[in-house]
Amino acid sequence: MMFGRRLRDGVVLCVTAILAWGGVSLADAATLHVPGKYKTIREALAVAKPGDIVQAAPGLYKERVKLKPGIHLKGGGADKTVITGGGKGNVVEGADEAIIEGFTIRGSGKMGKAGVTANVGINADHITMTIRNNRITGNNIGIRTYFSPSHITGNTIDGNGWHGIYILYSAPLVRNNIIHHNKGNGIYCSYSSGTELANNTLGPNGSASIYSEVSRVIVRNNIVALNKGGKGIMWAEFLEGQQGVEPILSHNLFWGNGEDYFRVKPGMGDVTDDPLFVDAAAGNYRLKAGSPAINAGSPAEIFNDPDGSRNDMGAFGGPVAPGGAVDMAIAEKSEKKIAEADYTGKDTWADDKESGMGNFMQFCAQCHGKEGRGDGPVAQGLDTQPRNLTDGNYLKNRTDEELFKTIKEGGAASGFSESMMPFGSLLSDSAVRKVIAFIRQDLCKCTHTKE
Repeated sequence: MMFGRRLRDGVVLCVTAILAWGGVSLADAATLHVPGKYKTIREALAVAKPGDIVQAAPGLYKERVKLKPGIHLKGGGADKTVITGGGKGNVVEGADEAIIEGFTIRGSGKMGKAGVTANVGINADHITMTIRNNRITGNNIGIRTYFSPSHITGNTIDGNGWHGIYILYSAPLVRNNIIHHNKGNGIYCSYSSGTELANNTLGPNGSASIYSEVSRVIVRNNIVALNKGGKGIMWAEFLEGQQGVEPILSHNLFWGNGEDYFRVKPGMGDVTDDPLFVDAAAGNYRLKAGSPAINAGSPAEIFNDPDGSRNDMGAFGGPVAPGGAVDMAIAEKSEKKIAEADYTGKDTWADDKESGMGNFMQFCAQCHGKEGRGDGPVAQGLDTQPRNLTDGNYLKNRTDEELFKTIKEGGAASGFSESMMPFGSLLSDSAVRKVIAFIRQDLCKCTHTKE
């Protein structure tokens, strides 16, 4: 089962074709104006039908929005049109085949740093949607994709309390975005395969500008610069353990980071030189004449700039740069439930995915380490040291039900760190109990001791 259809670089798709593909004619489509006829975006969405445009005039909209399938929510420009969630929950909940563009999205709640319960500006959960030409700022996490091969294009993502984009079990196409001054990672990719990061500009972020764990990611034609306090690009896995989850780099520019490459080797055509931004301090990441990023991206014609010249690295190059092709993500119609594809690289971690050991190696070893000592490759980037699961003196005082709750609902549910994300949506109750059995039998070699 395919999640959706990804339009290749350089394909121009007119609005007529989009509507016809979805089974909606131009005659049937309507434009619903806010606040003209409808006072709020939510009122307009309530009556909108697939193919309709909900057009919001410039202004401040104090409401949390839940999109509907096939609806195009269009603002009056990100510099003029703001949706704020008022500091509660997610600001925008996505929908299949929906498009959101032309807004500033801000004001999510502040809960969580990882997993599906963390608050975000835009949430794409088991859907394919398009997020384009927005500014996403002042949220806990900017955008989260979860089992969602969506298109994230032409946005400015800055000033968020944790990650700019959080990719979890997804294969989105992320291109032509400017991602800077987020307190966590610029892009955090976790347990995903097929993710494409193309023609983005990533400026300083609080941690690595591009970070990946247990994922295979294409990184092409990006500029990653000025992250003096952190890494440019960082892989959780050591080089010798990257089979199946290795980065695929080509024609990127890295410069001025604390360390440009961490557990990652430069790719073909990569450049290490000052990109010559016009004024990065003022947020202007366009390139000056003579920049080494100009005409230095992938040489294949399908990646050319709108004027037909070779790809310029960064957010203003490539076929969907300003003035380039229309970028849409349209899911294929199906009555079947979206299949949760296996993005965990099971061949890398274990032969038996259903065993307690297999699931531990896939989901737990990155933080707790393969031997359970709390020294996994991700541990150094966490606020709290992962539990040493070989510590029998500690674990013999914890019941299986306590361990079950922590694994299923996350650390916060048991009074521990939020860095321990909930796995209840990823593992069945039976699978969780098998992980606990593995910890008891093979790691701590202990059982609960009744008082």
